[in-house]
Amino acid sequence: MSSEEKKESTEEGVEKPKLIIPPFLVPSTFKKEEKKARLERRLRIRRKREVDEGKAMINPELAKELEIKDKVEIVVVGGGSRERKYIMLTVLNDKVPKSEVWCNEEEMRRLGIADNTIATIRSAK
Repeated sequence: MSSEEKKESTEEGVEKPKLIIPPFLVPSTFKKEEKKARLERRLRIRRKREVDEGKAMINPELAKELEIKDKVEIVVVGGGSRERKYIMLTVLNDKVPKSEVWCNEEEMRRLGIADNTIATIRSAK
């Protein structure tokens, strides 16, 4: 009678076999790789004469927030799917607004980056 009760308790009267999973295949035993997300922000690139070539001036609070120490990576999206990446030395300055990055005027002209261009700013590896 107990076997009849088991059949009735399962759906459509069909008994489902139990799946035995070995302990080494249990998902909780796998170490999850914690991939550290790169901190980045989209800011405006401004052309300024007072900045030296090869350097980018950013706000110290922004640098701390994005964990930028000595080099910054600027990614400008061009026409189509083309991305242009530039790595520059970081200069911290309180005069720079948190929403902007100041770069050398002549260098930006040579690279083809217009004033007020929006770019992704992150710490260089």
